[in-house]
Amino acid sequence: MSLGIRTRALFTLWFAIFLIAGCAHQPGANSTFPFESQWSGRLALKAQSTPPQAFSADFELGGSAEAGQLAFYTPLGTTAAKLQWAPGTATLAAEGQIRQFDSVEALVQQATGAELPVQALFDWLRGTATPVPGWSVDLSALEQGRLMAQRDEPSLPGIELRIILQR
Repeated sequence: MSLGIRTRALFTLWFAIFLIAGCAHQPGANSTFPFESQWSGRLALKAQSTPPQAFSADFELGGSAEAGQLAFYTPLGTTAAKLQWAPGTATLAAEGQIRQFDSVEALVQQATGAELPVQALFDWLRGTATPVPGWSVDLSALEQGRLMAQRDEPSLPGIELRIILQR
């Protein structure tokens, strides 16, 4: 009788693994973003605030600083948050709620907990090292899909942004 229970337990475990693997999201695999410019991969953000904060997730980004969409995914592939913006409107859908913002900058601040140079970020992803006061960017490994930027403004908490693009 214990062999039957063990067999059912193994079957249940394999079935659960199959379901989880089937639901897992790979950024870029089935993108529904209607934008010409698109990126996907892994993003990590650290803020040297009090207390220090860190955030990392798989992501898909499409569009531009003027109109676009950004989705963050959990390790199991479910959508953790979806950000959308267009002139005059910006929304954050997360945790079963939809919140409205006046600008993409305010939206990104709320979603990530950090002020990020949104316009420059799109330029950096395209390979243009647009200067931003208080920020430094390293695009030397962009050909290999890696981007690193830091806010080193002495009067503000330091921020480190690392992006690994999916190829």
